[in-house]
Amino acid sequence: MSFLIFITGGARSGKSKLALQLAERAGGKVAFIATARAGDDEMAERILIHRKSRPKEWITVEEPIDVPWAISKAADHDLVIIDCLTLLLSNLMLDSSSLNETGGILDKMEDLVKASRSFKGTVIVVSNEVGMGIVPENELARKFRDLAGRANQIMANAADEVYLCVSGIPVKLKG
Repeated sequence: MSFLIFITGGARSGKSKLALQLAERAGGKVAFIATARAGDDEMAERILIHRKSRPKEWITVEEPIDVPWAISKAADHDLVIIDCLTLLLSNLMLDSSSLNETGGILDKMEDLVKASRSFKGTVIVVSNEVGMGIVPENELARKFRDLAGRANQIMANAADEVYLCVSGIPVKLKG
């Protein structure tokens, strides 16, 4: 039976920490799907810090684009964490001109929901809530903000449980 948990919140709000805590409490075999790319030294350092925060017995799959495929590769696990949806969206926007249209990327989010629902265990999806601040001044940033909002709605609607993290405090919104 599949179970989908969606965790959203601002930068450094405690989203990833909550995902790790939920996974540790659940027990079993955990696969961590990382969507980040180390495009510069600062991001490489962030990735290293995240790696060190995870238990050594967990496997990590670094997959910046095809997360449904990565979920299928973790079929022998009990729980999958996907961190994070907004980096996946960014990667999709920047990598493929064929997906540059919002509809194509949102179709990929529906594919992610289907893959999560096909997984025989728990899937935890972590995402940033980027639409609560100022309106970005450039078109690409506004498009990203709008796309992230729509993708988050797709995930939250499909999820069995939804959490919003604020200042390190998780608030359960659904489930």
